[in-house]
Amino acid sequence: MVLALNKQKIAQCFRRSMESYDEAAIVQNKLAGRLVRALEGLPDRAFRRVFEIGCCTGALTEMLCREREVRTLFLNDLVPEFEDLVLQRLDTFQGTEKIPSFGDIEDLELPRGLSMVLSGATFQWLSDLPGFLNKLAESLQPGAYLAFSLFGPGTLKEFSSITSVALHYFSDDEILSFLKTDFMVLSHHSHDDTIFFPSVREVLGHIRSTGVGGVSQYQWTRECLRSFESQYVSDFKQESGVPVSYVSSTFVLRRR
Repeated sequence: MVLALNKQKIAQCFRRSMESYDEAAIVQNKLAGRLVRALEGLPDRAFRRVFEIGCCTGALTEMLCREREVRTLFLNDLVPEFEDLVLQRLDTFQGTEKIPSFGDIEDLELPRGLSMVLSGATFQWLSDLPGFLNKLAESLQPGAYLAFSLFGPGTLKEFSSITSVALHYFSDDEILSFLKTDFMVLSHHSHDDTIFFPSVREVLGHIRSTGVGGVSQYQWTRECLRSFESQYVSDFKQESGVPVSYVSSTFVLRRR
């Protein structure tokens, strides 16, 4: 079953994980570092007016500001409660003007004159990714940059194989087909990450804390949970523990 995206439930899930997210989001933080490194070759003008979509707790934002001088930074997230947390995290970067723009990005207008749109591990949560990428293309001037990461098919494959519950993830080929008309691909990389936990209960806690799967929408009973744990261990346990798999990609593009 492919999960229908309910923005209210997604926001509620991330809101509940505010205090635990940074510690639990091992792969998300690694992916943020990969995305920042992918920007190393871009000119300074790319960082004049940056709009970040899905800033969450600000991990990617902070990494970017440590590496590059960002003049104006527009910050967006579906969860408005992240605003104070992110602004406090960025307080040391006094040379960067920070402008909050919180809300559902699919309903908001983008600021004008952007040099870059940046997003880390967020686009898989959009209701209409092809339509949104088209909106970006129409909003960005030629020469502006689009840089993003997102999760793809194979993410949480262990959980999905047992429960048959998963998000709909676009393949890299599909995403590239959405972009090819309006953007030039500067770099594109795919990544496979596996993290291990001592128990299945800790796997479920990790997934809940990061909000990447459909655990909160799966109807658990005691019997169902016992069966899930038994099958997860039987099918996937290794010497390192029980695994959680992630498949992700990073894209850096320039508007034609």
